[in-house]
Amino acid sequence: MKNITSGTLLLLFPFLLLIPGCQKENVTPVLAKHEKQYPEIRKKYVYQSLIRLANIKKDPDFEKLIKDVNKVILYLPPSGDSTYQIKDVRNGLPADGYETLVDVRTADAQRISLWVKESNAESHYIALMDAADQDVILEIDGQINIEYLSAINVADEGSLLKLLEGGF
Repeated sequence: MKNITSGTLLLLFPFLLLIPGCQKENVTPVLAKHEKQYPEIRKKYVYQSLIRLANIKKDPDFEKLIKDVNKVILYLPPSGDSTYQIKDVRNGLPADGYETLVDVRTADAQRISLWVKESNAESHYIALMDAADQDVILEIDGQINIEYLSAINVADEGSLLKLLEGGF
């Protein structure tokens, strides 16, 4: 058996540094259970560059809000499943260590909530949008700057949704 030379180690070193970044994402237990319950759930990944398109007014506070967001993972209902509910997710988040940051009802009776779990110096965010016609879960990969949360009002989610529907 040959000994590994220092030259070989130097060549392998960059790849060894990449290994931690290739590990499987940590899935919140309540979301894992939800995905198991609804195996046909549709997951869409929305990266920061696409989220920026919702800021049609070029509001600097919106940019600060999403500055440290890598992507948002949308959990959309399975196509044609009228039984789909996110109530179990909402009820399971506190058991997973999440706390409610925001829980509001809109004029059209849509319930929107934002949850956070603090772990070490990191925060993990999950948003739930419960509407009469469609329930959606958003998992945020990265950090949001909570002090700019009110800037979400300037986002044009209609144009963003059109892009998402057209692209998927």
